[in-house]
Amino acid sequence: MKISPPQVGRYYYVGNEPTLFTEKLLQEILPHHRPQPIRLTKQWLTSFGFRPDAARHFWYFQDLKLVPGLNCWLCVSSRRYLHYVHELQECFADIYQTELPLETQS
Repeated sequence: MKISPPQVGRYYYVGNEPTLFTEKLLQEILPHHRPQPIRLTKQWLTSFGFRPDAARHFWYFQDLKLVPGLNCWLCVSSRRYLHYVHELQECFADIYQTELPLETQS
């Protein structure tokens, strides 16, 4: 599986810290560090405002549904398999033409 280069407005690990990339950070980090993708988990989905349905067969946000698989999530509307946080952010932006914000930041 090919991982796309880091993009502005997406979360990646830098060291052991989840980091939201800005244009400035992207320019400063890339020559010295290799950002790592963040595995898409239920905790991340919750942070973005996704909730499980009553039977826990899928997770939803607005009208976007994600079905859990063995090592990934299937986006029902786009038919994309999502492994990482940045892939969910890209999928959401493609469908809704807007960024997927974190629900709360602590």
